[in-house]
Amino acid sequence: MLRTVIFTLALFVTSVAGHGKGIVVNNPELGVAGFPDCVRAHPLLDLSMEAAGMDLLCSQVGRNTSAIKIATIGDSITAGACSSGGDAPYPQQMQIMLDQEHGEGAYAVTNLGACGSTMQKEADSPYWERPQYDALTAGTWDIVVIMLGTNDAKDPGSQGPDNWQHDCGGPYQTTTEGCRFADDYRSMIEVVKTLGNPTIYAMVPPPLMQVYAIGANQTVINTVYPQLIPMIVEENEGTKGPIDVFNGMGGNPPWYEVGSPSDAGCALDDDNDWSPCGWWCDAQSCDECHPNDVGYTHLATVVKEGLGL
Repeated sequence: MLRTVIFTLALFVTSVAGHGKGIVVNNPELGVAGFPDCVRAHPLLDLSMEAAGMDLLCSQVGRNTSAIKIATIGDSITAGACSSGGDAPYPQQMQIMLDQEHGEGAYAVTNLGACGSTMQKEADSPYWERPQYDALTAGTWDIVVIMLGTNDAKDPGSQGPDNWQHDCGGPYQTTTEGCRFADDYRSMIEVVKTLGNPTIYAMVPPPLMQVYAIGANQTVINTVYPQLIPMIVEENEGTKGPIDVFNGMGGNPPWYEVGSPSDAGCALDDDNDWSPCGWWCDAQSCDECHPNDVGYTHLATVVKEGLGL
């Protein structure tokens, strides 16, 4: 049986002062932004979004079936923040595509996106401490996809928490040596290897479409990660990819070149004919970090093709 592990690094986003684009609850049943495969442990409690995110019981889809089991590790981009509903996030969209092509029951995709989460253990919301991590380590998997990093890139200079320590060489001398993000990524890979001997895929996170969006450093996301994630793959035996979500979601041509929205981001009234803006901004959602429904469907296609499924 094909054994593949997909890490989709999860992203818990709170409102960033001065930008007017704070993430809001779009899943009232869970009280969180996004649609992970979880239920509330204490559904009658009225909790903040952050507290509700910790009050989750998450579980593997298709646990006792013969389906090829796929874990999507990630942040709010995996969970489906800013989407319109439960089938809109990319893991759910990929499940629909796989059912259509291979028949229902052939694959079982579990959404393990944790809003605001980081790969780094010492950042403000480590994935390691989230309920989704408990579900990950309680299961055995055939495929695991990792897409974390967006929240790790937050720093005070971008009006965010002090997550990114600028210890990975920067955009011109990117390195894994002394890089805490790379060290903790390696630790995550070692954990996943024990969960049924799955095939592991790393993914380059999507571009950040506007400077300072969510308090994250745009240069880290749009310039450092496209160099750093391939280095991590090369240095960790048995890890495949990377699946290039950055280019697949509009990072190519590069965000800083003429024709892309650059610092200004995408806008509803924008005359820019740069087609990737359609994945980030329409009447349904115009967030500069999370895709809209159209973008999530496209993201599912990028990941599915990267897996060769």
